[in-house]
Amino acid sequence: MKRIGVWLFALLLGMLLSGCGGSDSASDAASAAAKDSTEQSNTQMNATDKGYALSTVIWKQFPIGVCWDLSNADFALYVNQRTWSQQAVQDSWEAHSGVVFTGWQQCTNAPNYYGIRISVQDSAATGPHTQGLGTQINNIVGGMVFNFTFRNWSTSCVGREEYCIRAIAAHEFGHALGFAHEQNRPDTPSTTCKEPAQGTYGDTMIGAWDLASIMNYCNPQWNGNGQLSATDIVMAQMFYGVR
Repeated sequence: MKRIGVWLFALLLGMLLSGCGGSDSASDAASAAAKDSTEQSNTQMNATDKGYALSTVIWKQFPIGVCWDLSNADFALYVNQRTWSQQAVQDSWEAHSGVVFTGWQQCTNAPNYYGIRISVQDSAATGPHTQGLGTQINNIVGGMVFNFTFRNWSTSCVGREEYCIRAIAAHEFGHALGFAHEQNRPDTPSTTCKEPAQGTYGDTMIGAWDLASIMNYCNPQWNGNGQLSATDIVMAQMFYGVR
């Protein structure tokens, strides 16, 4: 009970230090088999990792579905791009935490679908994004949007589509897991990070601000080159357990 009380105090403190915002643009507990509640509390109290999570939208059931809101023609046309996206998520969040995604087929109109629906568009105005964090995008059409052609948005990705698609997928699935942009944190150093806050805010700060986070627009490596920082990994494990 004492450990749980300390954890709750830390969580409330994090909520007081954070702000609130609108829908995300860019851009649980662990499963029962991963850890029991006491072990998770211990991990959170002792962690020195970094991150910014919205604790109220963490997925609590696994696996989490993923589907593509694409026509039959586009689903066939983008087979390589879809594969790169899935592999990027497998090599990042799935490889380093207990979260599991399943499906990756065309979406249906199932009213009780549990998971993430991905649309594909090339809009100069919006770019890839999510409509919120974590379970806020559960079964939302256009809840996550990718770009596969880059003719209008980020034209520098033309000729290196695989790199850009993988980096975007890893970043956006961080949002899908409930993780906000790192530069949204109230302790972001204004002298070294000039990127403005964007999208939904977290309510729980973990450790110190992390320049290397895949969720940080100030990271000198765009979307972390699609790779989680060491501290992204620990944050993911705090909420979703270990692999």
